[in-house]
Amino acid sequence: MTTTELSRTNKKLADMATGNTERGRRITFVIEALTVGGAERMVVDIANELASRGDHVNVICLTCMGELAASLSGDVGLVTLNKKPGVDLSIVKRLRQTILSQKADVVNSHLWTANLWTRLALVRSSVPVVVTEHNRDVWKQAHNRVIDRMLSKFTARLVAVSRDTANFYKQDVGVPEDLVLVINNGVDTQRYANGEGTAIRAQLAPNEEFLVGTVGRMAAQKNHIRLVETAAILKSWGLVVNVVVAGDGPERERTEKAIVDNNVADCVTLLGERSDVPDLLSALDVFVLSSDREGHPLSALEAQAAGTPVVLTDAGGSADAISGSGDECGGILVEKSPDALARALKDLADDRGRLEKMGHIASAFALEHFDKKTMIDRYSDVFGEAIISVS
Repeated sequence: MTTTELSRTNKKLADMATGNTERGRRITFVIEALTVGGAERMVVDIANELASRGDHVNVICLTCMGELAASLSGDVGLVTLNKKPGVDLSIVKRLRQTILSQKADVVNSHLWTANLWTRLALVRSSVPVVVTEHNRDVWKQAHNRVIDRMLSKFTARLVAVSRDTANFYKQDVGVPEDLVLVINNGVDTQRYANGEGTAIRAQLAPNEEFLVGTVGRMAAQKNHIRLVETAAILKSWGLVVNVVVAGDGPERERTEKAIVDNNVADCVTLLGERSDVPDLLSALDVFVLSSDREGHPLSALEAQAAGTPVVLTDAGGSADAISGSGDECGGILVEKSPDALARALKDLADDRGRLEKMGHIASAFALEHFDKKTMIDRYSDVFGEAIISVS
């Protein structure tokens, strides 16, 4: 039986168990806000796709809608509860009332704030909660971990986006192993495979410079300054390289200062927000993430779908985001240092044959394994199983 057939079978079983044979399943997603981020994009993708398949889907934003709310399909309901900052005990009652009024068959919450309040809101209800964890949340103190362990009793399934995240919750937090399931993130691989980078490459590397880039929010955990320092090392080695950074965020000013301090303004360019990311990724020789922490980075999946090899720092779930296996890989995992990044990039710049081969491996593997349809099918199966478990 194929994944799609299994998903449909589970849906039918769930519908029969709950009497939903005509109306489809009622699925509610809960997240703090649909701001720009990987978890938020994933919620939008799953919600839209399941609605298109006939499920009745709602999204609850605890604080505000956020920019990505505009990307939700018209078939997806959206509620904002305007939660106050910090501990807002009133959210428990209001969230419970909203979910019950939607007659949800299953709820899927994402990230700490939503995972906490959703499970508290549905204690002693018959609605199963599937929580999704997106990172190795080492920031969690002892009391946070105790809360997670206690709330695991009211959790139908904990989905981790990478093996690293799963291991953290099983080994460090103490969530029961049989509760944890890994579902890697997925992206619209065809969209990125169809990127056309010729014009952008002519603009960003007019003299055929080695073109390195990254895409993503300029946040502290992404450590763009490490990439700037990497560019300085490559420049000192005599490599003709151009480094581009697409995206914006709170770390832009510090990154601009680092560019000046490292004397790389001639080879590092901050592009800001871009609407042509598939074309930009296709134009690059190598995509880089210089992060301190990652769950299962969507941008690395997108780059490989575009046929662009990746060099990623060993930051949590990044290992799960490199295509291929053994020596046949579309990317390289390195330690979190400018020297390690520079060495990997210099090796690829010096071996264009290897670079081209890695691009082919990256593209083929991503199309087969990193597509969002595979991810959504697996979530659909989990939701069906959760519904059956309480029927």
